[in-house]
Amino acid sequence: MKKTLILLTVLAVTILSACKKEPLATVAQNIGAPAITSPAAATSIAVTPTDSAQMFSVKWGKADYGVKAVVSYFVEIDSAGRNFSKHIVIGNTSADSLSMTNGTLNTKLLTGLNLPANVPSTIELRVGSAIYGKDSVYTKTITLTVTTYKELAPPQLYVPGAYQGWNPGAAPEIYEVTTYTYDGYVYMNTADYFKFTSAPDWNHINYGDGGNGTLSTDGLAAGLKVNAPGYYKLDADTKNLTYSATLIQSFGIIGTATPGQWNNSTAMTYNQSTGVWTVTAALVPGALKFRANDAWDINYGPADTNALNGSLIFNDPGAITINDAGNYTITLDMSQSTQKKYLYKIVKD
Repeated sequence: MKKTLILLTVLAVTILSACKKEPLATVAQNIGAPAITSPAAATSIAVTPTDSAQMFSVKWGKADYGVKAVVSYFVEIDSAGRNFSKHIVIGNTSADSLSMTNGTLNTKLLTGLNLPANVPSTIELRVGSAIYGKDSVYTKTITLTVTTYKELAPPQLYVPGAYQGWNPGAAPEIYEVTTYTYDGYVYMNTADYFKFTSAPDWNHINYGDGGNGTLSTDGLAAGLKVNAPGYYKLDADTKNLTYSATLIQSFGIIGTATPGQWNNSTAMTYNQSTGVWTVTAALVPGALKFRANDAWDINYGPADTNALNGSLIFNDPGAITINDAGNYTITLDMSQSTQKKYLYKIVKD
């Protein structure tokens, strides 16, 4: 019995000893910090759309903690002069380098550090290392000059599509109404796909289908679709990434000066070769406006109510004043090819 008790006691001590955790290895008192080998201090980087896929890399010599263990590295950046008080970490790794595209770096600088766009900024970069989640040491800080890139709202969007051979350089344009919002009229002779581009090429942002009336800035996104050939009012918002394509089945004149008074539009005829709408009608003294699809959703009043030719304002309550009765030829030009405005002309025959 006594022997059995002794054996059980020895066994218990052995099990308890086996369950004890091995102590963490003790790191060296003088840790060898990592050292950046690339990029060189004072390097200048300018991000552009054409080089956004190029790689930005940081490389360093490894830290020496005096023990065999996995060392974690992290790369920090901050605006110069802030002593990393508002820094961001642009990546973590257990290797001795970190790489990302210029485009990814650009996004981190714009959104993480809130650097100004399209101008040079001075930033500071360092690499830190840690073992067991502590004992952090850092490289010497290097200073870089980075010019970020952000495409500003262009004054117009181009509308390439199947209807014109997908050639943005020869595509019609729609123009800026407010910052980031655009509208214009385009005739598409086929029911097919189109896109918006921010420049007359495919090298800048092109906007495709994001689904449910939204736009995608993914250059590989599918095109936007019209279901019937015809004349379309196109609206786009490149900030909120929305768009609409409204089929214009008719443009007409309406008002007390017109045959239909305020009840019905007098239809105009569209000329594909000239891109203008015209109608000859007997007018009487009174008011005249333009509207689309015999409805008030899309209507235009004049910039000057007393002028028989000039520019038009969307959904403006004003109307053109007709003073004399007679036959008139009325022309409506929504192409914006002249003065980048919607124009009208009323000539007495």
